[in-house]
Amino acid sequence: MMNEVKTMIKNERLRQARFFANKPQIQLWLETGIHYSTISRIECGYLQPTEEKKVKLAKALGVKTDWLFPEENSK
Repeated sequence: MMNEVKTMIKNERLRQARFFANKPQIQLWLETGIHYSTISRIECGYLQPTEEKKVKLAKALGVKTDWLFPEENSK
């Protein structure tokens, strides 16, 4: 149950960062090369991004990687 909550927080941060950066998934795809369906799966918690994808997403959204994916760094 706790992992589900952490996943929800992490994925909500990706959505929040996109919202505040005013970037729909398709624009993020064009900037990062990460297909919008993959971005959607990451946001929904169906897919864990690779380190490379984490860095690309954080850079495109103008946030730190450890903020965008906090549970990965707290282990």
